[in-house]
Amino acid sequence: MSVECLDRRDRKARKPHSCDYCGGTIEKGEVYDWSKHIYDGQHYEWHCHKRCAKIAREIWDYVDPDDLGMSEDDFTDGCLEICQRFVCPDCPHWNKEYEDCDEDKTYCTTRLADFFEKNELYRAGRKDFAEIWKCRPREAKV
Repeated sequence: MSVECLDRRDRKARKPHSCDYCGGTIEKGEVYDWSKHIYDGQHYEWHCHKRCAKIAREIWDYVDPDDLGMSEDDFTDGCLEICQRFVCPDCPHWNKEYEDCDEDKTYCTTRLADFFEKNELYRAGRKDFAEIWKCRPREAKV
């Protein structure tokens, strides 16, 4: 059984919400992505930052979520892997000794959003049953 999206739109927060992707706060007055879904007879709402929704679209194939969609854990793991592989090595907050970030994941979502403004991931093939992913600059929009 898969998730069915009943409604999706931008909303302006009348009160703080928690982003269902990164766990950060959607502040009062901030425009965010809202959607309503049904799964196994149960209705639920999904709230997320605009930047997190954009990142989720960019990393969807990389994460390859199940039929239920991308969970917070899928999103966090995908962001962490992509940051460590493509973004963090050039970041001043990257701790080379521990191969870890000195900042929290909300900071990384900002860096990832900036990264995806200029770059895109693509499948470059397979090796030993694993996908090989590479990064290339985005083509300029005319």
